Amino acid sequence: MRNKMNKLMIPILIILLSGCAEQKTLEKMGLLTTVGYDITEDKQILATMVLLQIDPEAQQSSIILAAKSATSKGARNEADLKSPKKLQSGQLRVALFSEDVVRYGLINLADTLARDPSISDLTYLAVVEGNTNKLLNQKNEQFSDISQLIYKELDQNIKGEKIPSSTLQEVMHDYYAPGIDPTMPTIKSDKGIIKITGMALIKDDQMVGKISANEAFYLKLINDRYKAGAIELEVSKEGFELPESLTAPDKLAVVLDTIQSKSEINLISKDHLQFELNIKLKTRLLEINQALDLKNPKYVKQLEEKLEEKITSDIEKLIKKARELEADPFGIGEIYRKSVRHANLTTEKWHSMYPESKVDVKIEFEILRTGVVE
Repeated sequence: MRNKMNKLMIPILIILLSGCAEQKTLEKMGLLTTVGYDITEDKQILATMVLLQIDPEAQQSSIILAAKSATSKGARNEADLKSPKKLQSGQLRVALFSEDVVRYGLINLADTLARDPSISDLTYLAVVEGNTNKLLNQKNEQFSDISQLIYKELDQNIKGEKIPSSTLQEVMHDYYAPGIDPTMPTIKSDKGIIKITGMALIKDDQMVGKISANEAFYLKLINDRYKAGAIELEVSKEGFELPESLTAPDKLAVVLDTIQSKSEINLISKDHLQFELNIKLKTRLLEINQALDLKNPKYVKQLEEKLEEKITSDIEKLIKKARELEADPFGIGEIYRKSVRHANLTTEKWHSMYPESKVDVKIEFEILRTGVVE
């Protein structure tokens, strides 16, 4: 009996001791949750790191370290010299890059993150309008840890289908794949308030332009299927029978949500680089800013036609804008490569061909049901 008890106690003691050892180890670690990169005046990399505080007796939930060097790893080593705890990247959730960094060249920093086995492929990447060091050092009244605020804001807007996803894995895939270019969310801060402003368009490894949050909605509409999402659109009041009022808005504004979509891009002519984009879009009209009689099928049909025309026009403008910047966030080049045998497409070859491409946009829009009328 005593031998059996001894055998039982040994694994229990091992578990208890290993648990205590792990806790002590965590307390000695500086767990990085967010890192931001800036370019200094002397062309060095300034890395700003947010460290999660494991110690329950700590006054703050996180601390911020900054260091500069010629490389990101060199800056990390410099930060280690300032840290009371050994820096670890296993909990990294967000990597931020200033606009100057992304205009200078993104891929070296992103590739360094991708080759670190301790960093998750699901780490979000984003571009900061301004200085990442200043952004991460700002205080927010509701969040003591601004890195968690940034992560949660990106996470809920991506999962809520407001903007396309841009994880480390996705950005690196789109960079190395011929026929598609990466995009990354753009964020800015004002007195501690963090806002997603749109998406950065990347050509090669440099930012060549930006699109708005509404344009980012259309980008996702082209590239992916919607199952949720929401957007506010404005159309002309012409043709609708609305009560006359001096205080009535000049435009008819509607909010669409619970969006369901399916998109497909097909190559129509390889000689003339002509493509056709077909989008089927079904949605709920959640709100409208004027007293339009939505019980009348005539007005609902008329509204569908106007919204279909509006969405078609907006998507055509977005494609034209991206084409002029020579960035292909839609993956049109991938469609070409898959459709043309022996295309031997490279990133350089597609960037030279892309400005000559044409895309015919065809939208099928339907309002499944109506919601609130203001």
